[in-house]
Amino acid sequence: MNRQLSYKKTWLLYLLLLASVFAYYWLCYKTERENFLQVFALFTLLFACCYFIIRYFSISHFNQLMIAGILLRMLLLFAVPNLSDDVYRFIWDGRLAANGINPYSWLPAEVIQLPPITGLTTALYNHLNSQHYYTIYPPVLQGIFWITAKLFPENIYASVVCMKSIILLAEAGNIFLLTRLLQKLQLPKQISLLYMLNPLIIAELTGNVHFDAGMIFFLLLSFLLLLQKNLYVSALFFGISIATKLVPVVFLPLLISKLGWKKGFIYSMITGAVTVILFAAFLDTETIQHFLNSADLFFSHFEFNASFYYIIRWLGELITGFNIIKWAGPLLSAIALVIIFFISFYNRNISMQQFFIKALFIITIWYFFSTTVHPWYVCLPMALSIFTQYKYALVWSYVTTLSYYAYHSTPVKENLPLVAFSYLLVIGYGCLEVRIRNNKLKNTFQQNIS
Repeated sequence: MNRQLSYKKTWLLYLLLLASVFAYYWLCYKTERENFLQVFALFTLLFACCYFIIRYFSISHFNQLMIAGILLRMLLLFAVPNLSDDVYRFIWDGRLAANGINPYSWLPAEVIQLPPITGLTTALYNHLNSQHYYTIYPPVLQGIFWITAKLFPENIYASVVCMKSIILLAEAGNIFLLTRLLQKLQLPKQISLLYMLNPLIIAELTGNVHFDAGMIFFLLLSFLLLLQKNLYVSALFFGISIATKLVPVVFLPLLISKLGWKKGFIYSMITGAVTVILFAAFLDTETIQHFLNSADLFFSHFEFNASFYYIIRWLGELITGFNIIKWAGPLLSAIALVIIFFISFYNRNISMQQFFIKALFIITIWYFFSTTVHPWYVCLPMALSIFTQYKYALVWSYVTTLSYYAYHSTPVKENLPLVAFSYLLVIGYGCLEVRIRNNKLKNTFQQNIS
């Protein structure tokens, strides 16, 4: 009887994985992002399959599911990104560098006016979503773009597959680092499946070519080395993570607080030196200004799927009659930094598990106060949540797919009630988790003194 039940459960697992394969194929090979209902329905099916797989098979079939996580990513290796067009700017920047042109120095709109340059065609230019903006991608990514362009100077599809292969390697590394960190923290390795099988992470990183995978890899590696007391090498990889995508810099105050002022200063100096050295290969006085201008544009002009910012914008429009993003964006970032410093330096004597809780709260605050939160941004909080008892990032990873509604029309137009609904779910679930944890701590304290 038990054997028959086990046999049926195994077939149920295969059925769920087969449904996932179908949904990933249809989502990443056959669906345009303008078709919101299909995008959201497929994500919903994938999250439902993920839930039942982890709920019923995470312990008995962990190794098989880890392999399945890799195979599902490999399934998307040959799909041209359909939910994001960022990859075309990656290819553009790489081909500029491969032709000896600093990608930070020229606008695409300027380059297209020059005499023909290998690979920089009108067809590629027309795919760009940032024709009049300087690139904002840090030097580690520019190095990857350059390598891809050297290997495939004119073949766009081969360039896409090459970049996806690099992301696939980073994701394999992330899976290893997650299980290793969980082991070090004496937490069940099965928790890592929340990242391994998460549909947002699989579809957005490998499927849509977002190098957050690389940033997460270097960040997790630096945290693992920190846990192993290898501070200098940890600082090296933390600097590389910043030079891959700038976001990890928000964790620097937390690291200083954790290490103490002396070790924290040394850690910061090594991190800063690594970051400066990597940037130095590309930047001069003029291109530094271009890069800073691009960063300023991100904070003071771009807006998408924001939370608190939309409330401030609404109030500002009531008072002034126009969009106040030019002031609200930088102001909210400054407020977020103040809160981040408070979280970092409040109660400095913490364990590594508490360190990860603080890190999760820090990145959550940063994104909640941002003017732009694309779906793939949630991959980082999802990765950090693996090491904590808080799982609101899992809810966030699902409801953020609602933001694809904005692409159902041209030009892009968001449904603000839908955006508000998604954030209310995340905030509500997060508050519920905090309340449950506080009640548990209170009950434990009362039992200890009674």
